[in-house]
Amino acid sequence: MSGPQSASTRCGRALRLLIGVVLLTSWAATAGPARAQNGTEDATQPTPADPESVIEVVATPAPVVVPTPGRPDDPLVHITQVGETLYTLAARSGFAASELAKRNRLTNPYLLLAGQTIRLPQPLSTNIHLHRVGAGDTLIGLAARYGVTPQHIRRANALACHTCLAFGQLVRIANAGLASGLPHPFWFIEVWPPVPRQGQVISVRVSATLPLSGIVGDLAGRPLRFAQKQDEYVALIGVPALLSPGVYPLTIQAVPQNGQASAVQGQVQIAAGRFGYERLNISAKLSTLLDPQVNQAEQETIEAVISQFSATQRWQGPLRWPIKSKILSYFGARRDFNGGTLYTYHSGIDLTARNGTPVRAAANGRVAALLDLPIRGKTVILDHGRGVFTLYCHLSEFAVELEQIVAADEVIGYSGNTGRSLGPHLHFELAVGGVQVDPLTWLEQALP
Repeated sequence: MSGPQSASTRCGRALRLLIGVVLLTSWAATAGPARAQNGTEDATQPTPADPESVIEVVATPAPVVVPTPGRPDDPLVHITQVGETLYTLAARSGFAASELAKRNRLTNPYLLLAGQTIRLPQPLSTNIHLHRVGAGDTLIGLAARYGVTPQHIRRANALACHTCLAFGQLVRIANAGLASGLPHPFWFIEVWPPVPRQGQVISVRVSATLPLSGIVGDLAGRPLRFAQKQDEYVALIGVPALLSPGVYPLTIQAVPQNGQASAVQGQVQIAAGRFGYERLNISAKLSTLLDPQVNQAEQETIEAVISQFSATQRWQGPLRWPIKSKILSYFGARRDFNGGTLYTYHSGIDLTARNGTPVRAAANGRVAALLDLPIRGKTVILDHGRGVFTLYCHLSEFAVELEQIVAADEVIGYSGNTGRSLGPHLHFELAVGGVQVDPLTWLEQALP
């Protein structure tokens, strides 16, 4: 009997060992998806502060990236903007409102959403010219040829700049005198992306027929703060990761110089983000930091800083990675602490870092705050202008002073394990318009 029992025991132990290896491999695959700067890999891993400080990450998958649709190349496709109706589109395009409604199966001409796609019927009206860009064509030359302004052509074709014409491109040019369909002094309003998602950044661009002495706005109950960029007024605002998907009101009010205020209202559809889910177990010595009131008080402290606004833009190009590392946890992941003691979401990304790793500024900025917080620990907040802030958390020490002006890549502190942290790492946040957003997109491309 002892022989078979020993063999059975050995088989059972081997099976349990094999299952343990499979589970450990599965955890490593999901808990540490690598996305290193410039494609480099760094073997740095977080080191637990003590045997009790062990974090159990059941799942931290990379969020599903839903690509933002580009601006249509087809001149017969129009993305509606704030304040537009089928009647204003008809006036601008030369088509009857009934034609547009039939083509797009619409019933209410006043319920267009910003970002909605409208197909223009064939044939084109004689009020619209289609011009294929040839060698030597410029906006100024086309404007003079067709009797319109360069701004008119740029807005009608969503050109990003005055020199963005491409050889062979089809340009849509309305006859001079056609109104924009918006009240004076508005000429053009664009909300981008057309259907923003939770955790994304919204850009609101306004063009006016004359200089403005003031412009303000409101989206989903949050203020829009505009900065002038060349001949436009641009506001950036983040979509909260926990904002319920739905349709939200947008209002923009402009005051022309020596004129009366005018307002435009519209609706913007907010879609759901695609985030992961994490279950986290922390030790008893940190359990007091799971109190919702502690979390709320810290968020209010953060918002008092990131809700500030300066019209001066300090950053240039994409944000820089604060450390060259791997991502341990992504933005927006829904989090369950200690079996339901606290439900929240991840307001940034976690990057692997050994204790004392130099942390660098993601962009030129001003040191807006140096805080020692219960959850984020030692935190540096940089103001990059136009309502854009970055946060560097769980630091072991600061390397800057309050109100100091720093350059991109300048060392601002050293990674650590302060606050509600179960091992040395860097928690990195991006806030836009007073809202924490997913920073990954803006580490690869420049903010508008």
